[in-house]
Amino acid sequence: MENKKVEILECTLRDGSYVIDFQFSEKDTMLIGSALENAGFDLIEIGHGVGLNSSNAGKGVAAATDEEYMQAAVKTFKRAKWGMFFIPGIARHEDLELAARYGMHFVRIGTNANEVEQSKDYVAHAKKLGMFVSANLMKSYVLPPVELARRAKLSQDYGVDLVCLVDSAGTMMPDDVRAYMTAMRDNGVTVPLGLHCHDNLALGMANVLTAIDCGATRIDSTLQGMGRGGGNPVTEVLLTVLKKRGIDLGIDLNRLMDISDRIIKPLLKDKGWDSINITSGYAGFHSSYLKTIMKYAHQYGVDPRDLIVGVCESDQVYAPDDLVQDIAQKLSTANAGKAGWQFVSIPQCVFTKPSKEDEKKDLRAAVKEIAKEARSVAIKKGKMSVLNIVSALQDTGKTTVSPFIQEEFDFVICSLELDAESLLEQVVDAADGMVDLFFVDADRKPYLKQSLARSIQGQVKKSKLIGYKDSYVWAKSVEQQMNSLLGGLYGKKIAIYGIDTLARKTASHLLEHGAEIAITGADGAVLNKYVVALKNIAVAGSLIAAVAEPVEAVKNVDALLRFDKQEPLLNQEIIKALSADAVIFDAGIGTIESDALLFAHKRNIKIVRPDMRAALAAELALSLGVQKTVEHIMGRSELGGASVVAGGIIGRYGDVIVDSITNPTRVVGIADGAGKVIYQRKPEFEDAISKVEEEIVRRQIA
Repeated sequence: MENKKVEILECTLRDGSYVIDFQFSEKDTMLIGSALENAGFDLIEIGHGVGLNSSNAGKGVAAATDEEYMQAAVKTFKRAKWGMFFIPGIARHEDLELAARYGMHFVRIGTNANEVEQSKDYVAHAKKLGMFVSANLMKSYVLPPVELARRAKLSQDYGVDLVCLVDSAGTMMPDDVRAYMTAMRDNGVTVPLGLHCHDNLALGMANVLTAIDCGATRIDSTLQGMGRGGGNPVTEVLLTVLKKRGIDLGIDLNRLMDISDRIIKPLLKDKGWDSINITSGYAGFHSSYLKTIMKYAHQYGVDPRDLIVGVCESDQVYAPDDLVQDIAQKLSTANAGKAGWQFVSIPQCVFTKPSKEDEKKDLRAAVKEIAKEARSVAIKKGKMSVLNIVSALQDTGKTTVSPFIQEEFDFVICSLELDAESLLEQVVDAADGMVDLFFVDADRKPYLKQSLARSIQGQVKKSKLIGYKDSYVWAKSVEQQMNSLLGGLYGKKIAIYGIDTLARKTASHLLEHGAEIAITGADGAVLNKYVVALKNIAVAGSLIAAVAEPVEAVKNVDALLRFDKQEPLLNQEIIKALSADAVIFDAGIGTIESDALLFAHKRNIKIVRPDMRAALAAELALSLGVQKTVEHIMGRSELGGASVVAGGIIGRYGDVIVDSITNPTRVVGIADGAGKVIYQRKPEFEDAISKVEEEIVRRQIA
């Protein structure tokens, strides 16, 4: 083993934040930070990518404040030392003082290599506060080696504990690194040396190894190479390479790569590094035998990466079945009784309902918190952040901010149920500009003067606003979920208990699919009235009837659907009348008596609470899709001197129809002047079509 002292400063939670617009949240910091510490890292950098006070200085708004990152660090790190970045002119003395109050271990003061003098006062202040101080000589390549050495010596004279060579643009070659490191040692720099490099030319690893050979003792790296520009040296690869060289830093590589695979790689949209490939590079394993590895890893419950290493210790050329099986068996025996590693449990935020005394303040705070988290997740996933505002069916006296965030399609959606128009001002104040879109209930509930969607118009200034029919989406979600669970709706027998607004809407959806409906649990005259109305929309094969007695209504049905939460609730007698393979849809949430619920469980009757997440996202996608069509596809124009239409605009006879008015890629056909499309390329249209096609090609290659 090489006798070299090397420390890794893990920078994912700082430099890596550039990739996701600085949207590592407090929760991310706790989760990833704790995982890194558990893997064995001693030095972890956190916070805004640009450093302290950067959000306030207009360098991009991070998902958390500096203080929130510090609070997360204090809660998370039990052993590892943590620090943050500091650029004079952006960060201030008071930022160092705040960090000191939270016990920050180290600070990295970054200046351009030719502007080291700017750091003097801040180095002195940080040292006075008891911090370990690194001088990061950004854009080191702008100075010749001897001149850089002079600036490094100046930093040393200011009192820094370490000088870090910084290849900000990823432009250095290994020979450059050697020249800078040698010059610093030859010109009186005696403090430890480090390297922070970027991988623009895929030379990051070569530069790191050169730096270590020249005596550097601290190396910066990030998981998956996640970082600004070309990224940083890949932590998991770097440690693997060091291990091949005989330098073992005591980091659990498999645990580390699990963090990388599970948490970081998804942020890079599956373009990151693969742990199997890294392990293969370490061991000298050929991927043609990967199926054999995975087969026996699964059979014996061992980590395929350990199996790859074990096999290659015996044979790097071949991986025959008997060898792989033998080693997998030995690994399984050796690992027996060892506890598998899991991520530490991170406490989740709990949102409380606003109190009567301080309702506005509490509501604003809860909305702001959930909107901030939705925005952070959305940016990291490349999706749209949405605040869904729905009005309660009844005036409950409660306004509830859901603690859940859903990811569906291209959206990250947070939600709240509001029962008073007067509270909209607080909601908009907290979330306007924080989320991309307000998606607001356009149903008018009896207790409201007007719908929330209408009330909120004119209040939203920074975000987009779209209204939707909540009752329709709810009914659609029930219909689709029932369709999936029952294996189709045509000919299915469904009992609906109660006839409130949602029940009527859902009944109409089910009848359109050919279901057989029995409505019960309401006044006979009311039932008959709605049955008559619903019969008019029933498709051939569907049936609907009013059944006065609930027990009779539910016999031999495939599903029982209950919306209305008013008395009477579903009781044991009704549940007893159901067949064992029937499904109960508790669409009103809490419409079943507790003893009836217990009885249903004993009979193994499936009870389902409808989930409207998919339907909500689908409605949002439809709304935005139509809006996109209107704004970017639909229109009339000229292209190559010919008249064109797109997006449903009815053209005059001979108009060329294209797929998009703003970004046309092909000719669809010719307008016949009466709303239809002529698809044949008739000679009389050829000149116009040719002009349009030539212009499309010209635009594509321009």
